[in-house]
Amino acid sequence: MVRHYLILFRTFWLGGLWACAYVVRPLLEHRGFFPQHGMDVMHVMVGLGAVSGGLILLLGLLFRALSWRQLPVQLVLIMTFLSLVYFAFMPWWKLQMILVHAISLLGLVWLLIAPLTVIRRDVTPAE
Repeated sequence: MVRHYLILFRTFWLGGLWACAYVVRPLLEHRGFFPQHGMDVMHVMVGLGAVSGGLILLLGLLFRALSWRQLPVQLVLIMTFLSLVYFAFMPWWKLQMILVHAISLLGLVWLLIAPLTVIRRDVTPAE
């Protein structure tokens, strides 16, 4: 059951981020509303992505599904950290867009590494 919530949070995070970065931003840029109004949409989506990343990590900790040595967990940590750093670059929207593209690329790697499990747990034989 928890796995379904984790997949839902990941879908919301990555789908929303990709939609904002690669659909909404070019449309607003073509109409002349970017970066004035377009960055407001990006701020909301990256903020919701940071919340989703925090919830993924929190659920993983509560259900003891995290293994800090696994690459998907490390990618979630890095993406959540970059989502928080995004707001430190508030005056520089071009640097923020670089971070959005970096988070999107890491999300693609995360999706390709763990398509159905979101975070994986080490399976160790009982000794």
